[in-house]
Amino acid sequence: MQEENFITVNGNRFHYMWLRDNCLCPECRDPNSFQKIYDISEAQSPPKPVSVVEEDDKLTITWQEQPIHQSVFPISWLMAHVHELDTPAESSNKIILWNKADLQKEQTLRHDFHNCDSDVWVNQLFSLGFTILENIQSTKELESLVCSLGPIYETYYGRFIPVKPIKGTEAVDLAYSSVHPLLPHTDFTYLNIGRVLQFLYCVENNASGGESIVVDGYRVARDFRQNHPEYFNTLAETPIHFKQFDLHSQYYLCNINPILKLNQKGEVSEIYFSHKNCKPNLKFDKVESFYEAYKTFFNYLKSPDYQYCSRLKAGDCLVEQNFRILHGRTAYDANYGTRHLEGVFLDWDYCKGRHNFKQFQHFYLEK
Repeated sequence: MQEENFITVNGNRFHYMWLRDNCLCPECRDPNSFQKIYDISEAQSPPKPVSVVEEDDKLTITWQEQPIHQSVFPISWLMAHVHELDTPAESSNKIILWNKADLQKEQTLRHDFHNCDSDVWVNQLFSLGFTILENIQSTKELESLVCSLGPIYETYYGRFIPVKPIKGTEAVDLAYSSVHPLLPHTDFTYLNIGRVLQFLYCVENNASGGESIVVDGYRVARDFRQNHPEYFNTLAETPIHFKQFDLHSQYYLCNINPILKLNQKGEVSEIYFSHKNCKPNLKFDKVESFYEAYKTFFNYLKSPDYQYCSRLKAGDCLVEQNFRILHGRTAYDANYGTRHLEGVFLDWDYCKGRHNFKQFQHFYLEK
């Protein structure tokens, strides 16, 4: 259906300005870089079609220009670009919110790294926010896996971060202590690193205790919002200081974010929560209301109903979205057995971008 400024295709509206700007012909889009050449600032406002024809699964528009110009759009391409404000991967992969009971119904949460199609565990990563890979032979093999997706995100800890008990002043984080349980948290809240993917690789684990815990922050946030809307708004609107004083490396690091960060749709997109690093800097009259919200949310995270516990064995790797999944562990006695993990990080954009490429390359490469 044609209107003055737009056309409707399969029930979806496409503005002529947008269509002209996104013409796929080699005169308007470079065939090598797939980047736009056409300068939309020179277009009529709005561009006017001479004719619009939909046939053979294609939309062909002839534009009223000098000289006459023609744009051809596959209908499948148009349908993939209905929601231009959404990134393709996030709109095409269903996010599944879960609690402990939900995961107990899942048939497979672990995948043999050498005998599993990578699409299987990557799809689980997108839907559940985490996956567990088994039988990774070494940190070198893990490094090859991570680098196949993108460059390792290196922090001041180095490329790989050893997670094992450390005595003395070098134990700059509770993760290096075994006496106390490590409560659910997201990593590096005190650094401005954005969305990252974390790989926690088990080198050795024969200690008593030390089970790994993961929590779906999106599910907790949804339930928290439904049951405590005022508390939810408090955590979404209050900027919080997260700090790390590192005596060994001589850094005093601080980053500021709300605990619940919302996207343009008002949905929780990122969670920044680490009680051990949380240093609220609040006005006096805001302290009481903030801590009521904070304590309530914290108790949700600590509830066994939301926690999935799993014991990592040597060769296992917990892969998680650090902006959605909170992780922790139970206490263990380092005097009886060894628990040694290695952590490595990857910018989420690279994982998402590789996934997008596989899904949408045909829109760019088909002739």
